[in-house]
Amino acid sequence: VDRAAEQIRGPKGSAVTLEVIRQGSRPAPFVLTIVRDQIQIKSVTLAWKPGNVALLTITGFNNDTPILFEEIRQQIIQKQAKGIILDVRSNPGGSVLSAQHVAGAWVGDQVIFKQRRQGKIVDSVHGIGRGELGSIPTVVLVNGGSASASEIVAGALQDYDKATIIGKKTFGKGSEQEYEDLKDGSALKITIAEWVTPKERTINHIGLEPTIVVERTDADYDAKRDPQLERAEQFLRNGGTPPPALRAHATGTVAQP
Repeated sequence: VDRAAEQIRGPKGSAVTLEVIRQGSRPAPFVLTIVRDQIQIKSVTLAWKPGNVALLTITGFNNDTPILFEEIRQQIIQKQAKGIILDVRSNPGGSVLSAQHVAGAWVGDQVIFKQRRQGKIVDSVHGIGRGELGSIPTVVLVNGGSASASEIVAGALQDYDKATIIGKKTFGKGSEQEYEDLKDGSALKITIAEWVTPKERTINHIGLEPTIVVERTDADYDAKRDPQLERAEQFLRNGGTPPPALRAHATGTVAQP
């Protein structure tokens, strides 16, 4: 990844050509030429959907996330939102502290994930917040690119029944690692613990199963369709409460689908 990034980076305004391979509708490689530029993207954005539903998108749990999220949280409360869609699709994660602030807006200071070492729970990490959003019907959108801190937040809201998860199974990155530089210039990254949800569901290498599974295909992307977002809006319009069987299955309390 680092070697590829070095080749992609370059002076602002210059062009770089990429050869892209996708699964699905475009199995053959194709070429894209893009112009290099400095792109600044806010990690948290807010849009409003019909019915006074807040669409809250978090692209990464960065250092600026708690401040941006707090501003948006206040807007959602002031406008008395009837529903919230928290979109963490293709969010690779980031700062655990940022995840604590986001999750805490729904679950307060309850445990949002636990650390497990050699099969034993050794620590618990709590949310930071007062849980004001917890009474508003909420959907969390996830996909295979939702990882790490995204899975922490989604898993906590799912375990406390504060949100319904819609989309595809998440990536499955829930581990804590230590980084050691070696004398010969190489390095060693050692996994020392794994993260589990408040109900002690394993995240690492497994991921989180959505309460409601909805695909978004290459054809959907090409046509600018978003069936996952559409399903979330429909779900909130219909009351925002999943059937008991779906809710129980999502939180791992029943064996049958």
